[in-house]
Amino acid sequence: MLVDSHAHIDTSRFDSDRESTIQAAVNGGITRIVDPGCDLVSSQQALMLAKSHPGTIYAGVGVHPHDATTYTQEVEAQLREMAREPEVVAIGEFGLDYFRMLSPREVQRAVFCAHLQMARECNLPCIIHVRDSHDDVIELLHAHGQGLRGVFHCFSGDVAQAEECLSFEGFVLSFAGPLTKQGNALPEVARMAPLDRILVETDSPYLVPKPLKARRNEPLFVKHVAEKLAEIRGMSLEEIAQVTTANAARLFGLGETHETV
Repeated sequence: MLVDSHAHIDTSRFDSDRESTIQAAVNGGITRIVDPGCDLVSSQQALMLAKSHPGTIYAGVGVHPHDATTYTQEVEAQLREMAREPEVVAIGEFGLDYFRMLSPREVQRAVFCAHLQMARECNLPCIIHVRDSHDDVIELLHAHGQGLRGVFHCFSGDVAQAEECLSFEGFVLSFAGPLTKQGNALPEVARMAPLDRILVETDSPYLVPKPLKARRNEPLFVKHVAEKLAEIRGMSLEEIAQVTTANAARLFGLGETHETV
């Protein structure tokens, strides 16, 4: 019993086998999947998926920093309208990405703040993308994010950065495929993070976890992230599944814990 707290199964890479991929995850004990939008169209598609898979798929609505230049008042109005739907459980994914810089820094910052305001007004958690932008994210959260809740998705920083993120009381860290790989500080972060403030995700179709050699990630593979997290914490997979599922249900308002399928 696991929740994949971040999977882009609305993307075209699942067009040929989306339904069988979802069913494989459910059959494998992945009880719920959160699909965050990256722009207006993908937010709409995530919501349609959630409506067609009630109780299994939930949507986030937002604009990824790569697409920040597409964010307009009209887009914001449509995202706000979608956020009223019961299947929408978060605002996001949004954030700052200074690695690829596909949108200008100041545009990214302005759109980031607009999403924070939307999350506040809609009373929904945030799904935050951070890449090579930790200091600015923390700065803007201090200025505009007080009292909000959410997740730093696919956390990739070090212990000091994790501590800064966790200083925001309503926020949690989510671990993905990079936790299963060497050459980063994530094992140390996974050991220090409070158990009630961690999630697992795939970020499908990206970031295939080790030891898999698949070309595409999918929600079923969140088990490998959870197994690594359990190993690091000295816990069983069942214990980690119980903890992270409860955390996801609490953050996103997913209701009572489902029985393992």
